[in-house]
Amino acid sequence: MTELDVIFLTNTADQGIYQMTKNAIQSLRDSEEPGKFKIIVIESNKTSTYKYDADEQIHPKEDFNYNTYLNIGSKYCDSDYSAVSNNDVIFRKNWWTKMKQSFIEHNLDTASPKSPTEQFGIVQRVEMKHRYTPITKVVEGYEVAYTFCGWFWAMKKDVREWLFPLDEQFSFFYQDNDIVMRLKEKNCKHALVGGSLVEHFGQRSHKILHQNGTYLKHTFALEKNFHQKWG
Repeated sequence: MTELDVIFLTNTADQGIYQMTKNAIQSLRDSEEPGKFKIIVIESNKTSTYKYDADEQIHPKEDFNYNTYLNIGSKYCDSDYSAVSNNDVIFRKNWWTKMKQSFIEHNLDTASPKSPTEQFGIVQRVEMKHRYTPITKVVEGYEVAYTFCGWFWAMKKDVREWLFPLDEQFSFFYQDNDIVMRLKEKNCKHALVGGSLVEHFGQRSHKILHQNGTYLKHTFALEKNFHQKWG
């Protein structure tokens, strides 16, 4: 059995998105010895004919909803650990070996890697605090974008089993905030693993939402849902 399921969401609208997602998957394959990862790709472009080097490639009938798609992907997960990943990332060598070691040594329930690459679209103060975290540090906490990274986070099997299905009123933005609140309710232990390196470039697919006129619907309009749920 594989050690880690990785769910990628992609909207392959053009050759550029295809190549970016393909590079992310290939870097994951190349980052560790073969057989450690089960790759699950959820394709939101209903007309796309692109194929990826994935163990499962799913084309949902439902319109784009980030959490709906993750809920679909979670049904294909069966490893001891599972993860949610953006497609605008590059995995460095042995990132998973170092993260798994931290899971065990620090008794973590969930974890995020560190991006050594500057991330676009994140508040500079938070982005720099994240990027300059020493590789020797494992920083516990749930600060969104610093320690808890919506672009990549991994969880133990038992967390996946109670956490899913995710709340589908959060179709994109604020879904990571909602997850943090749910993890806090369960007193889960989360950390940023400074030695686990995954380059994240940031918001490379947002232009698609602008082009189809759904950007506000899936982003800042969801803030009210978060406050209504959590106060």
